[in-house]
Amino acid sequence: MLQLNKMNLVGLLAGIMIIALLIISIAVPWWTLIVGDNLVEAKVSPVNTYFNFVGDSFTIPLIWALNIASIISMTAGGITMLIYSIKPEEAYSKRLLDFAYKKPLYSVVFFLVGLFATTFLVKSLFGFEVPLLGSVTSVMPVEMTQGASVSILMTAGFIWPFWIAIAAAALCIVAKFYHKKITALPE
Repeated sequence: MLQLNKMNLVGLLAGIMIIALLIISIAVPWWTLIVGDNLVEAKVSPVNTYFNFVGDSFTIPLIWALNIASIISMTAGGITMLIYSIKPEEAYSKRLLDFAYKKPLYSVVFFLVGLFATTFLVKSLFGFEVPLLGSVTSVMPVEMTQGASVSILMTAGFIWPFWIAIAAAALCIVAKFYHKKITALPE
């Protein structure tokens, strides 16, 4: 019989949040970028990336492959965290926890690094600024516009699933520390 005082309830909540985040992130992005009056639109999360250029959506195969890898990683992390949380005192449980608690943290960190790197590369290679948060009017380099002066409004922002991802990552880290308390409890 399962004893609630021997379960890692923080880990259980973290596992549920990871699975819920995965399901939500397939439909709702973590970050969006809108260029002009919906001239270009990017909706980005580690598990689903959507690009739209003048009404035509397209997929970049490398990003699609990274999305699939992220789906697999987050699913494995969430399920493993749930299994660990039910029986945290088993001999294999510490290894399950060590595997699972890092997955949402890695997703958030790699997501942010990817966004920062992309915006930096766009500014370095093409000479115009892409915001991470808020709005900016970027002036296109004259080399790109055949000498014409073109400025365009870009609006970007993080959406609520991103904040759930941060909360899930934090809960996983707390579950790792809470593991010590659970395993120290007397029978």
